[in-house]
This record gives sequence, C-alpha cells and structure tokens, in this order.
Amino acid sequence: MSRRGLITLAGGIALGGASLLPGLLADDPIRELAEQQATGEPPILDCARWGARAPSSPLTVLNYRPSKIIVHHTASPNQDDTSPEALAALARAIQNDHMDNRDWPDTGQNFLINRGGYIAEGRHESLQTLLGGTSFVEGAHCIDQNDNSIGIENEGTYTDVSPPAALVNSLAIMCTFVCGQYAIPANQLYGHRDFNDTACPGDELYALLSALRAQVAQALVGGSSPAPSPTAPDQRALASSPMLTVPYWPLLRIGDRGAAVLAAQTLLRGAGIPAVPLDGQFGRTTADAVYAFQQKHRLPPTGMIGGGSWPLLAVPVHPGDGGYAEQAVHVLLRATPAAPRARPTPPTATIGPTSWQRLLDPHAPTAQPATQHG
Repeated sequence: MSRRGLITLAGGIALGGASLLPGLLADDPIRELAEQQATGEPPILDCARWGARAPSSPLTVLNYRPSKIIVHHTASPNQDDTSPEALAALARAIQNDHMDNRDWPDTGQNFLINRGGYIAEGRHESLQTLLGGTSFVEGAHCIDQNDNSIGIENEGTYTDVSPPAALVNSLAIMCTFVCGQYAIPANQLYGHRDFNDTACPGDELYALLSALRAQVAQALVGGSSPAPSPTAPDQRALASSPMLTVPYWPLLRIGDRGAAVLAAQTLLRGAGIPAVPLDGQFGRTTADAVYAFQQKHRLPPTGMIGGGSWPLLAVPVHPGDGGYAEQAVHVLLRATPAAPRARPTPPTATIGPTSWQRLLDPHAPTAQPATQHG
C-alpha cells in the first residue's frame, strides 16, 4: 500500500463519528520514522527511538502467524500530554515496571498507543516480525494467549470514561495493518477480559470492540490495506456476517446482581466452594468465594469472574445430568424473557462453552442454548 493509501485508510476510519487526529499523519516527529519504514504501515516508534533497554534474556520468536489481537488499557492516568515524547516516556515506564517489578525479560505487550494516537513498538522485534508477516514475538500480556496473539496496550483507564478519538482511530489503523499482515480475520479482535479475570480494557473501551471489528473488516474489504495473503479469509463475507458479533463471557464483580450472578454462585457451589450464597448479589462473601476458586485453580486471585474463571465454572451439561450446573442453566432460562418462566425447557443437547455464553448474554437473539457441543 502506498503512503497515499495509508492516508486514505486513516481518513476512512472513525468510530462514533469522530475524525482522525490530523497530527498523526501530518509533519511531526514520528512522520520521519514512518517514511523510513516499509511502505504501508502505520507510523510506529520503534524501541530504539523511544530509548528501550535491551531485553534481559533472549526473546522467543514464534515462526508462525498469530491468530488474534488482544486489546488492553494501561490502567494509568488519563493524562493531558499526548505528544510523541509522552509516548516514549510511557513506553520506558512500562518497560521498567515489567522488567524490574514483574521480572519479565522485556515489555509485555507488542505495541502501545498513547492518548494522542501515537504508536510505539513494545517488546523488541515486534515491529520487525510484523513487517515480515510470517512470525511474531511471544509477549507477556495475557495468560494462556501469549503464544497466539498480538497484544496492543492503550494508554489510560477506560472503566467509566471513553477513550479519545485519536487513540481509537489509531487502534483501528493498527488492527487493520496487523490483520492484513497476518491474515487475521476481523472478528478475531478481543479484549483482555475475554481470556482472563480482569476488567481490562475497561468497560468503555471494551464496548467499542464490536464497532472496531466492523471498521477493520470494512477497511480490509475496501482495499485500503496491505494485500491479503492467499490464505486470508473472505473479509467481504465477514464484514456482513454475524461472526463479527463474538460470543463472550460476561465480567462479574462486586456490585453486580441478577441471573448471571446467581448462576455463577450456583456453579461455584458445584465447583466445591460451599460458602458462596445463592442470592444473585455479588457482595464481599461472593468475592471471597471467587478468590478461593481462583486459588484452587491457580488463577490470579482478582475476585472477579471473567474469561479466566468462566471456562472452568461453566462445565458441560448433558440432558438429565441434574446437579448444580443444570440448576444454573435453569436459572438463566427463567431469566430470559423469551423463555418460559415457570417451567423452563430442560436442555435437549449438551451445553458447551458457546451455549453457556449465549445463555449468559442478556442480548443474545435466542433464549434456548444451541443444540450443539459448542
């Protein structure tokens, strides 16, 4: 893709009607770097340019393509300094924390975007392997997913405030480029909470991921992206496909209440945590029960139920099993408006992870679990 093509791509991506920050592609300190790099990629500040320390031990380069992108937020202050210099300072601070306090060999994430929309390489060799498009550097950003994903950190805390348009637009550009380089389908964009028990990337940024998938799919279909690999999926079909709506595990934490909480409490009972109440309210006692469950399964003890704990709690349910898991299914069916409330229809097929996710999703189009093992 030509430099003009990148500008066209950038100008065409805007979530929520916000326009792209002009400074991202105008004359600024990062443009020189962009023109020195391979044609077609977003302007990315590499490790040498932001003053990275050398890794403390050799990094692992995986000689295959990643299958997904995982979006994070840094959970740092939403500062007003959005300059390239601020990006470099943030990248150094993150690397120091990861190497000195977590004893990692280098920065955990592959790439970092600041609130001004400027992009930096995170872990060494992430940019070089991205440009090659056939390998990537194993990161340390998401438990059990580091050997199959690219991690993109976004500066700020987005629990109850929206990320700035400049950041969101750069995230869309970056995801489009990564998907194009690695032939990753646009529906394979996830949040950290989809795999671990964490609030990351914040409720507000997480809520934008569906729109982000659609924007990336549209950009790839429109041709304003690197030429797809012969093995790339049909992005045009994907853009209009319900596949862009990715099933997810809901995040439950203190203060939540309702059927999903009651179902989780019931499943915790079934998992051998008898002290949990069955009241549908996620209070301190339930959080303590979640801590006990996470410690039992050697998960990070966050006290939240997300993509780390749900797959272990939501065990397969076979018709007529009885027990706590089937009770949890009935709890969710009774709470679904389209389902009979008094006498919920028992499962007629094995309920696996995808069916659990559909039951737990209050916006799912159908009330009944899928008649498959997904």
